[in-house]
Amino acid sequence: MSRPLWLKVVHKVERAIGEPVESAVHSDAYFDTVAELLRLRRKAIGAVEGVSRRALHLLNLPAGTDLRRVREQLSRMERRLEEIGEEPARFEQPADRVRWG
Repeated sequence: MSRPLWLKVVHKVERAIGEPVESAVHSDAYFDTVAELLRLRRKAIGAVEGVSRRALHLLNLPAGTDLRRVREQLSRMERRLEEIGEEPARFEQPADRVRWG
């Protein structure tokens, strides 16, 4: 049974486009370009965050980094409170094991 014409066209187009794209994304130039773009993106985000942080601080508002720091401190305090809450249980004895005099 013969394949439909539309399927033959799709396969030809896929081969015509797919092979060059596949060879391009496996090249060293592609990986170098992607690495450079990621570096530039990270640098741009850092610059924007720095400007917005300064602007928010000028308005006496917390920036994202401030909120992150407070969340980290809160998490540490919660863990410490859980530890403190567990400490007395280690020293408690069941009532049937307590000896009087």
